[in-house]
Amino acid sequence: MSEMYDFPIAHVLRAGTAGFSAGARVEQIDQPAFGMVVRAQPRGGTREVVYGLLYDIHIDDDPLVRQLVLANTLSEEIIRDQHHHRIVPVEMSVISIGYRGFDGRIHYALPPRPPISLDPVYLCNPEETRAVTQQFDYFRMVLSNGQVPGEQLLAATLLMAATMLPEREQYPFLVEAGREAARLLSNEQPRLDNLLRLIYPNHTR
Repeated sequence: MSEMYDFPIAHVLRAGTAGFSAGARVEQIDQPAFGMVVRAQPRGGTREVVYGLLYDIHIDDDPLVRQLVLANTLSEEIIRDQHHHRIVPVEMSVISIGYRGFDGRIHYALPPRPPISLDPVYLCNPEETRAVTQQFDYFRMVLSNGQVPGEQLLAATLLMAATMLPEREQYPFLVEAGREAARLLSNEQPRLDNLLRLIYPNHTR
């Protein structure tokens, strides 16, 4: 299981301070999922490690796919070959929620510099995920970003992060997260209700 965190899931295609997109081969998308915490790792340690939440996996077509979908039959061999030799990468979109500075601390703010093209992107392992998500300072960045499905994204991240805690700590963690969300969304009751239903659907408020 630990091996899934040791190798890049993608490499940066383009980036800004608010987020970045990364490209991957088709066979690399079995592990990443909506809401996971990822990091863009600079080469050589001359820039900050950027943390973000994966909010979209986008698969564009390519000229060969357009032709293949018109074929009467598609063999497994043809599909495997197309996946392996695909000329358009699978694209993952990430919203930045913080960075690890040269002081070793995690800062919940936009990074001073974005990742650059071809920087490797890794899934954060359970320990790193807990370190990033144990404070809720990133909530505002997620909920105020109109380019991402804020409540859905935040809920997915929180539920995933909760599974990496001891069982006795999981529900209290989600309760504290709900309280912070209630503070931030006090004037947006429909959004708050939606988020709370998502993070603890089996409990009544």
